[in-house]
Amino acid sequence: MNHNKKIKLLYLHANNKDIGGADYCLFKLVDQLDKDRFTPIVCLSMKTAILDLYVKAGVKTYIIDMERIKKSKSPLFLIKLLAKFIPTVLKIVRLIKKEQIDIVHGNDLLDIYGPVAGRIVGIPVAQYIRWILVIPLFFKKILTSFIYLLNDRIITVSDGVAREMFSTNNRIKRKVITCYDWIDMEKVGHNKKSTNIRHEFNIPSDTPVVGVIGRLEYWKGQEVFIRAASIIMESFRSVKFMLIGGVVEGRGREQYRAKLEQLAEKLGIKDSVIFAGHRTDIYNIMNSLDISVHSSVTPDPLPGVVMESMYCSLPVVGANAGGVPEEVADGETGILYTPGNSQEMADAVKYLLENLMIAKQMGIAGKKRVERVFDKNILCRRMENIYNEILGQKTDFQ
Repeated sequence: MNHNKKIKLLYLHANNKDIGGADYCLFKLVDQLDKDRFTPIVCLSMKTAILDLYVKAGVKTYIIDMERIKKSKSPLFLIKLLAKFIPTVLKIVRLIKKEQIDIVHGNDLLDIYGPVAGRIVGIPVAQYIRWILVIPLFFKKILTSFIYLLNDRIITVSDGVAREMFSTNNRIKRKVITCYDWIDMEKVGHNKKSTNIRHEFNIPSDTPVVGVIGRLEYWKGQEVFIRAASIIMESFRSVKFMLIGGVVEGRGREQYRAKLEQLAEKLGIKDSVIFAGHRTDIYNIMNSLDISVHSSVTPDPLPGVVMESMYCSLPVVGANAGGVPEEVADGETGILYTPGNSQEMADAVKYLLENLMIAKQMGIAGKKRVERVFDKNILCRRMENIYNEILGQKTDFQ
């Protein structure tokens, strides 16, 4: 291809109504690309509030009804998926030809429509992997082998993802490379201001607040957080525990908040647990917290909330799995604990509450670490180098 010509990138993401980390991370990447060298185009499966960010940034977008591949026991869903798969791929093929795309990039593990279409057209394809699957090993190997063969490059969001999903005998496969996501709270609207959170919920300025931020769903582990809160309150009666995140629809997840509220009442800590609901003023909330807890019970690939907490100078108590150990330097910027272990989580929080100066120092160190390790300029240039390498152009991975 002409090396003086801008590289046209088509990103595909079968998004759903719940806007999560994969949605925000794709937008941040597209927005940060060097527009003198790259022309990004984004194809989503439905219109959500994330579309407003692309419009504001002047990024061309398309909507194609890509049936989201998901775990389902319904034979009707499988029939529907199979019936729509080929027509959907053909729509993307036409889009690739219309826009004269150079590289197709799937945004997540199951975003295979784009790479399949790219293969049909005969152009390079890549796929970001932001999941760590917890499924039977046999099915996991089939899926990851297919994705590995399908793509020219697999970009994992953390080394933890690469090891869990694309390694053989503890060796990461050749086509796999890690490129971290980064934070940009302003770009995704997490810096919106609102009423002071302590004032809003009548929390005195000298009352410690421990928070967990994330959508309310089982794998996020808010149940573990509430059980840990009960243990903490045996020693610290005045602490408030805040859950920031909205309810998720589908697969019975709508009832999860009610179950959490019932658990808090059963443990006798209902008055100390605050459900703040879905919020966009995350920066404002984090600056009202004393400790940020990451509570996921299954490996979290690279949780943005951990990075955002560190950026806000909060000490982090995080689950020691997935990409979290690559974010939190244990004992320096926070404390890691065994996922799902409410006692270990409680012990870590109590240590920070008992050692406020150490907690503050961890928060300061965390901000420095996130600015160094997750610098958006360095990481985006790394992604651009990956695209150059896919096209056979000169590159230098840093």
